[in-house]
Amino acid sequence: MSILVNKKKSLKRKEVPDSESDYEVEQDVLDILPLAKKRTSRGKKIPANIPETPIDNISFHPVFGVEKWKFICQRRLQLERELGKDAIECKKIMDLVDEASLKKSVSGFGSCYEKLVKEFIVNIPEDCDNSFCKEFRKKIVRGCSVDFSPEVMNRFLGRNEGIYMELEVTDDQICQEINAQQVRKWPVKGKLLASKPSVKYAMLYRIGAANWVSTNHTSTIAIGLGKFIFVVGTKTSFDFGTYIFEQTMKHAHSFAVKMRITFPSLICEIILSQNPNILVSSDIACKRESPISLHYKLFQGTHVPDIVITSRNETDKSTTKGGILAEMKEISKALEETIKISTIRKSSMDKLLVALSVKNGEMDKDEAVADKNDGVEGNTEGNATDNEDKAM
Repeated sequence: MSILVNKKKSLKRKEVPDSESDYEVEQDVLDILPLAKKRTSRGKKIPANIPETPIDNISFHPVFGVEKWKFICQRRLQLERELGKDAIECKKIMDLVDEASLKKSVSGFGSCYEKLVKEFIVNIPEDCDNSFCKEFRKKIVRGCSVDFSPEVMNRFLGRNEGIYMELEVTDDQICQEINAQQVRKWPVKGKLLASKPSVKYAMLYRIGAANWVSTNHTSTIAIGLGKFIFVVGTKTSFDFGTYIFEQTMKHAHSFAVKMRITFPSLICEIILSQNPNILVSSDIACKRESPISLHYKLFQGTHVPDIVITSRNETDKSTTKGGILAEMKEISKALEETIKISTIRKSSMDKLLVALSVKNGEMDKDEAVADKNDGVEGNTEGNATDNEDKAM
């Protein structure tokens, strides 16, 4: 037994390296084989095996930004999409967007520069939302100071500066509202099928998934997106400036790579409005996707029609000059096709009558030839008339 105890003790002893090379090997092994995710002093997880990224021509204000850049630069922008023509013509939806003062988040975007947005994110101090901090709600980007706060964001959106109450509503109440009482409780798995909401909320979901709330654009609605479209759809008082500010500040407190950067166009416009000459030669404007379509055919079937959508997108085009002209052209074209068909049918009928009359001996061959020629002349005159109409 004493021999076994001695062996165990000898196994627990640390071997003292004989030379400096042993220390070097041990350090190299630790660097090559990270067995677990690192943690910062505040307990944040840092993903392992993130490749180093070149930092040429990147402006860093705080020192920690240099190490954080390899995480920030890999994050994707959730680039906002313009609303299509059919969406803008849907007055009820646009009224809701205007009431929430979110029109600048769905249309009229300026250019968005990915590198500028990411440099802004990486230079956000971790304690920038601390009122005792020297740079409280101020960010330094490429040597320029940028005021970025809920108040600045609300002014940019054109919202009234006032006191906003916190949203006090349960998940089940949200579920009942956006589903027109079809579903009583929010699903246990946490996501609602996108085929369940009423037409109004189905439209808001398409807009919100592209422009307002970070999502993977799947066929389900997460609770965060559900709350957002609930607020817009019910015209509930909500501080959207604070929401956008907090969504941006999350990047200062996280080392996640898969976190999407929301509202990049709004961030760019605020930076450029305060510092118009901040762009550099390496900045390239992002290419946007096609506009968001809210065509009426997308919402036929399972969606409760709380907004009635017609093929004319709720716009009576016949009351406008352009609509009247277009409708007259359609009628003229239809009549033209009808006249052509009638002429062809009449010609065929005349030929058949002539042939039957000759066969029955009711008409001489000379009369038949004359009638046939009359029919040909009639067709020629009709074609000439059609050509004159087209020329006019």
